[in-house]
Amino acid sequence: MKRFFSAGVVFLSAAGAACAQTSADAVAQVSRTSILSVISSAGWILVPLAIASVVALTLIIYCFFTLTVKSITTPELLERMEPFFENEDLEGLANYVAEKPQATARVVDRVLLFLERHPDATPEAISAVAEAEGSRIAALLNQRVLYIMDIGVLAPLLGLMGTVVGILTSFGHIADSNASSMRTMMLAGGVSQALVSTAGGLVVGIIAMAFFSFFRGRVQHLISILESEGTLLTQELILLSRRHRVNP
Repeated sequence: MKRFFSAGVVFLSAAGAACAQTSADAVAQVSRTSILSVISSAGWILVPLAIASVVALTLIIYCFFTLTVKSITTPELLERMEPFFENEDLEGLANYVAEKPQATARVVDRVLLFLERHPDATPEAISAVAEAEGSRIAALLNQRVLYIMDIGVLAPLLGLMGTVVGILTSFGHIADSNASSMRTMMLAGGVSQALVSTAGGLVVGIIAMAFFSFFRGRVQHLISILESEGTLLTQELILLSRRHRVNP
């Protein structure tokens, strides 16, 4: 009798566990279906929002890999340029920086090209050339993160457009319907589309603006490094050009 009772307990426990698992799976399936149906209720506005999110993700990854201190200068670059300054070898320095992609190398290269064409240039003119090149590079750095800000501004507007379209569509259907129950269903569907569109636009916009703030700070840090290193290198070039004019 005890064995029969134990077997019954085990059977009931197993059956209960199986039923609980089945119920959990059913609830999960219904939840997934409900979420997908709610998201799909936003309609066509999801297409531009999806495109905006993909573009924002691409720009964020690109900025992570390109907005680095190594893109401005490296210790190796400065160490390799030092012997050229000590030996007053402007030609060798020009050949060296011409192959380097760093921003400081671009500034030095532009100044050397200017000195090659205008050996008697004044220090003010040389500084102006260096500042112009530095401003160009800073504008390019800022432009990368401004695209992320543009998406952060446009995404909520796209969501708002979906909201307006959803509400207008629902009220248009309500006006054409005579049954009160159908009116309620149509109004609920339109409001659902409106809310999902708004939520999608806000999610994309908030994420984009958060990364824009992060990269804006990084860009300002990189620009400050460029200004510091570029000013020192430009002054070195001004001194070398003076010595070359005195001792041709």
